[in-house]
Amino acid sequence: MTEITYSTENESGKIYWVASEQFKELIGTRYNLSDMEASQIEQLSDLSITARILLSAVAGALIQHLIDKGMDSKEIFSSGYFRVNPEAK
Repeated sequence: MTEITYSTENESGKIYWVASEQFKELIGTRYNLSDMEASQIEQLSDLSITARILLSAVAGALIQHLIDKGMDSKEIFSSGYFRVNPEAK
């Protein structure tokens, strides 16, 4: 299980990705939710295709989580970001 922390202007929290995925390439980098359109993710040539697909899936899940909590989409995309954290040993 992988912990993903997030923050917006008015809220911080975490979600957990339960599936056993390969997050190695994504760990520790701050990803702005405003930069998570498919065309933008596709340009991240320093990441493998698998990592880019996973990044898109995580961003989509987090955006949906915040919308389900009633957060305004303007706040999500103006100030939202997330990080994939290393797994605890």
